[in-house]
Formats: sequence, C-alpha cells, structure tokens
Amino acid sequence: MMYTNNLAKKLKEIRTLRGMSQEYLAEESRVSLRTIQRIENEESVPTGETIKRISVALDVEMSELLGANTIEETSDLKGTIIFLKRQLSKTKDNAEIKTFEKFISILSNLKEKELPQEQLTKIESYITYLELEKIPSFNNEIFKQKLTKFKRFLKKKLKLVPNNYYTTYAISFAASFAIAFVIQDGIPLTTKLIVVSAALVLIGIGVSIDSKIKRQERAFGF
Repeated sequence: MMYTNNLAKKLKEIRTLRGMSQEYLAEESRVSLRTIQRIENEESVPTGETIKRISVALDVEMSELLGANTIEETSDLKGTIIFLKRQLSKTKDNAEIKTFEKFISILSNLKEKELPQEQLTKIESYITYLELEKIPSFNNEIFKQKLTKFKRFLKKKLKLVPNNYYTTYAISFAASFAIAFVIQDGIPLTTKLIVVSAALVLIGIGVSIDSKIKRQERAFGF
C-alpha cells in the first residue's frame, strides 16, 4: 500500500539521519524491535499510538514521519540531542554520564527557548563546527573540551548569561565581606550598619541587572 510504503521510507530516512539503529529506536520508543522491522519492511500498518511513540523518540512531528514535511539535517539541535543520548546510553562511567547529561540539558534548554532563527542558525553552525560525531565515544576529555567551548560560545557570541548570575555574584561578595567586617570587635555600630547597607545595595544592583537580562530573554540555564 502507498501508506505503508511512504511510512517505511520516511521512517528509514529519519532514523538514518538521526544515526539511530533499529534496536536503539525500539529501546527509546518502547516499541518492539520486531514492530520497527515490520514497519520498515512494509509488513505492518502501525497504530496511531505506535507512530506517536516513534515520533517522540525521533524528536519529530508525526506529520514529518508520515511524509508531510521535509526532514531537518543532523546538525540541528534535535539530531545532536539524539546523538548525545545515544552516546550516553553506551557508557557507565560517571564522568562521561555527567558530561553527556550536561550537554543534553543545555541543548534541550536551547531547543525550548524559541530562539530567533538567526541565533538558531548560529548555534547549529557552531555545532557542525564542533564535529561531535567524529569524537571517539570513549574520549570523555574531548567531549568536556567541546562542552566548554560551546558554553563559551553561548556566552560570548550570543550574549547569553547564566540564570541569576549577577545576583549570585553580588550575594557571594557582599555577604562575605559584610559578615567578616561586622563580626570584628572595636568597630562602631553605625559603621557596621553602613557596611551592611552597602552590601544590601550591591545585592539589589545584582538583582536589578539579572531582571533586565531576563526581560531581554538573555538569561539561560547553564
């Protein structure tokens, strides 16, 4: 049938673009391997629920899987997230798990941020530049270096700022200074109050700057 032929072709195409094996797709979608194989061999017409599960695992709309839309390249955020999830599934090393989870978290946050197309294009171009798919799966140190470069790119080129960055910095500096000053003996109470007031003002400035950054939609969870 035309329906099963189109679905089989599209499923193979997207799965290949995502770099996913049938076994990995079955595991991620919670659809049996045999069902995946039967769909791709045009031997089965899947239920709507099965198509939905496969679409979620591939991170595409159901309409894309059914052939209504074109497929995006693997350098996009979706493809990179799936690639990193696949790498994550292969390791049991705690350091590697931490690196992959952090990378996936940052990319997922970017994907949900609804960035302007210009910024999205810059991000995807930089992801292509990083060439993550060429890194040996066992080399966690290189992945860590790439993650550091990517975070630096987001901060310097896209001007994204960690959530509550200035507030955290102001509290850390002002509070530690004020406490160290106040606990000293021999300092007049009025002087101590002035120092505490100055510390509160500094914290207020940090909060104000972070609020402005949030309004500009430049705050980001690193």
